[in-house]
Amino acid sequence: MKHIRVAGSSSSYISVFSLFKADFQLIDANAHEMEANNVRNKNLASSIQGKLQQQSPLRSHHSIFRVPNVLRNDNERVYVPRLISIGPLHHGSKLQTMEGIKLWYLHCLLQRDQTRKTGLEHFVEAIRDIEQDCRDSYEEQIDMSSDDFVEMLVVDGCFIIELFRKSSGEVPTKEEDPVFHKSWIHTPLINDLLLLENQLPWRVLDRLFDLTLETSAGNNNHISLPEITLRYFEVYSLGMLSRTYRASGSKHLLDFIRNSLIGWYQSDDAHMPLSLFKIPSATELAGSGIILTTGRKYDGMLNKTFEDGVLRIPPIRVCKNGESLFRNLVAYEQCETTTGVSKYASYAVLLDHLIKSKEDVELLVKRGVIENFGDDMAWLLNNLSNGIIVYNFTYRRIYENLNTFCGTRWDRWHAYVRAAFRIYFRNPFELMNFTNAVFIVTLLTLIQTTYSVASYYKPQQ
Repeated sequence: MKHIRVAGSSSSYISVFSLFKADFQLIDANAHEMEANNVRNKNLASSIQGKLQQQSPLRSHHSIFRVPNVLRNDNERVYVPRLISIGPLHHGSKLQTMEGIKLWYLHCLLQRDQTRKTGLEHFVEAIRDIEQDCRDSYEEQIDMSSDDFVEMLVVDGCFIIELFRKSSGEVPTKEEDPVFHKSWIHTPLINDLLLLENQLPWRVLDRLFDLTLETSAGNNNHISLPEITLRYFEVYSLGMLSRTYRASGSKHLLDFIRNSLIGWYQSDDAHMPLSLFKIPSATELAGSGIILTTGRKYDGMLNKTFEDGVLRIPPIRVCKNGESLFRNLVAYEQCETTTGVSKYASYAVLLDHLIKSKEDVELLVKRGVIENFGDDMAWLLNNLSNGIIVYNFTYRRIYENLNTFCGTRWDRWHAYVRAAFRIYFRNPFELMNFTNAVFIVTLLTLIQTTYSVASYYKPQQ
């Protein structure tokens, strides 16, 4: 073995070997550390791999959602149930008053027809068959056992069906029924049943409805589930439910109401991102000569038209649950990926642009666009479109035509004349009264002017 001799003392050999030994130890430590890191990296990668979702969380079969915080915008009260919980998202909350009523309603349903061949076992079996499909309807992972989940669907679904039948008169109500004999329950209950977070899949209601049809003699003319649902919500659904309801394809109660409100709505094909596209307020439009009036109610609340200086808006009824229903419809549309065009979001933007002050509300009430039943209309002034993202604004063409019209002086003057004749001269008597009034005012003004001139030139005594 050949040694390297370093000039100096004999201790130089020892120093060199010590350096080599330290280097080897450092290399060995680095190798161990790298191996340990590789193991940790593999374990972490395996852990992440186990958490990966093979499908997008925004799958098309999701239809019941938590309202995103960006849409809540300090309006928690219009999204969270106050009286009754329906479905799993608020199940087990402190809303216990109605839990006993649910079970009592189920008891009444089962006891009413002693000859019924169906019963709880049939209900459970029918809902168990669609359990996974129902779980998939919710965007959130439902942390409930199979039995608890099916029980909840059966109890909640039977309560809703029994409620609808009692409300329609198909089933008699009892004097001790608090739902119909305590006035404070009625409106909050309707409100809670139309919350996005408080829904059951429509399939649950459909199956239970068919299973609970009365079979006794003389009671064969049954109201369908869509019609009985329409009857229950009609007064408290912005006054705009279309008789041409479309139950097929409905995903839950809120979705059914949404489809009914749309009616025969034909979307403007000139969609565009909203950006800074705006129109003047209602009073400003009227000041520009545009006539604001109502459209046909049963065409659907979304059908707006602007033609020959006339902006037609189907009437919207302001009820106690109006804000909650409207905001939940918008939230549903914002969460649902299959609804396509932003219909209700566009409508919210339109209302925001038209209504900037109480004067705007008063004008729309006067024109019949808003049917005010004495309820608080402050929500119409409360920034309805805050937090809303409008990808396809459906009123682009109307906006363009309104802005063009407002910018044309001749059209504005022509509209003033046309509006005057439509408002004041609807019959010969109004025209005669108007003419007489103009003549009298002109005559009085002329007499006053003559008297003033004569007094000024009167000779001094």
